[in-house]
Amino acid sequence: MRIALTKIVLLLCLPVSAAPAGTESAFSAEQLEIAKFWEDMGPVLRKEGVAVYAERYHDDFRHWDIQGSGRLGTKESAAKFWGKFHEDGHRITCTHVVPVTVDVFGDTAVARLIYEQTDQYADGKESTGLWRMVAVFKRSGDSWQVLGTNLVTAEPAADDEEGYHLHCPGGDSTHEDL
Repeated sequence: MRIALTKIVLLLCLPVSAAPAGTESAFSAEQLEIAKFWEDMGPVLRKEGVAVYAERYHDDFRHWDIQGSGRLGTKESAAKFWGKFHEDGHRITCTHVVPVTVDVFGDTAVARLIYEQTDQYADGKESTGLWRMVAVFKRSGDSWQVLGTNLVTAEPAADDEEGYHLHCPGGDSTHEDL
């Protein structure tokens, strides 16, 4: 009885769908589709507009600002924020996502991701941010919609350190092919 219980405890302690940062071979095509959801957000906003962009959010979407105000955001507030961002001439010029874990439970998925985004502002200045993200997704027909997010700011590793190194180049890159 002890041996069986020990095996069960050890199995419960194993990571589910985990892969070291930067490796994606441990993920199924569906898991990668979910993880890479965020890489399409900038091009969708830029090329298809805020209405199509907003459809990628589930009607019950919530974002909890755990590092800032503590407010809960909604689908409407996200669409309003990113719509104004786009209307003011700002652009998401690069996004890069590294899946850490992606767990799918029927029509729901939970993804733990490293998320990098570079924005180019109307005045030409750029800003790159790096976050650890937890995102919950809900399947809607043949596609996934984001249901909830939490982000925590992260620092990239120094050039001589192990860890996550930035992938979005600075300068005048526009990444129109994204």
